[in-house]
Amino acid sequence: MKKVSVVVLVALMVLGTSTLALGASVVLWGGESDKARISEVLDWAGQLNQSKQDNAQKINDLTNQITQLKGQLTDKDNQIAAKQQEVNAKMVELQNKQNEVNQKNIDITALNTQIGQINGSITQLNDTINQLKSERNQYKAQVDTLNTQVTQLSTAKNESDEKLIKARQDMKELRDKADSLYNKYQ
Repeated sequence: MKKVSVVVLVALMVLGTSTLALGASVVLWGGESDKARISEVLDWAGQLNQSKQDNAQKINDLTNQITQLKGQLTDKDNQIAAKQQEVNAKMVELQNKQNEVNQKNIDITALNTQIGQINGSITQLNDTINQLKSERNQYKAQVDTLNTQVTQLSTAKNESDEKLIKARQDMKELRDKADSLYNKYQ
C-alpha cells in the first residue's frame, strides 16, 4: 500500500502543482514511517516539475525560433522567387539578343553573298575591260599600220605627183620642141 501511495503521489506531482496538496494528503494517509522517503520523492517531483517548466520554456523558445526561421525561410523563398523572375527576364532578354545576333548573322551572310556576287561581276567586268583594251590595242596597231601605209602612200603619191609634173613638163617641152620643129620644117 505504501508503494502505491508513493507512486500515486509522484503521479500527482508530475501532473501539476494543484495536485501537490492532494499528494500531501496522501502522504499523511500513508503513515509516519515513509515521511523521509516521501520527502525525497517530493524533492524529485519538484525537480521534475521544474524540469518540465524549463522544458516547456525551451519548447516555447524553440517554437518561436522555428517560427522566426520559417518567416526568414519564407523571406528567402520570396527573394529566390524574385531573383528567379529576374533571371528568367534576363534569359528572355538574352534569347532576344541571341535572336537579333542570329538575324544579323543571316543578314551578314546574305550581304557577303551579295558582295561575292558583286566581286564576281567586277571580275567579269575587269576581264571584259582587259579584253576590250586588248582589242583596242590591236585596233590601234592596225590604225598605226594603216597610218604608216597612208604616210608611205602619201610619200609615194607625192613622188608620183612630182614625177607626173616633171613628165608633163617634159612632155610640154617635147611638144613645144616638136611643134617648133614641125613649124620649122613646114
